[in-house]
Amino acid sequence: MLRKRQTIFLTLFLIVLAAGSCGKNKKTPENITSMEKSLIEVSIGGMSCTGCEQTIQSRVGMLEGINSVKASYVTGNAIVEYFPGITDTVKIKAAITGSGYTVKNFKPVAE
Repeated sequence: MLRKRQTIFLTLFLIVLAAGSCGKNKKTPENITSMEKSLIEVSIGGMSCTGCEQTIQSRVGMLEGINSVKASYVTGNAIVEYFPGITDTVKIKAAITGSGYTVKNFKPVAE
């Protein structure tokens, strides 16, 4: 009986823990609606598959101040929309190189 209660408690705890963290990997403050966004194209070396794209999108997307990331191994680049008042290209580059890829250059994208 005690083991059954412990199992139920542990299961409920894990459900609550998972529900509390769901959808909170994007670290963008709520008060940024009036801030200017920048759009850049990042040339990336070393991407060879869709898994690489997902890794780049996940790692860069976790940075505070990132609005969106779309990577493509076919073109060898990523389009990143971010808030310059919160993050910068140095942090974006560090996230990409920390994932095992190289950053060749940054280019502003005309909106």
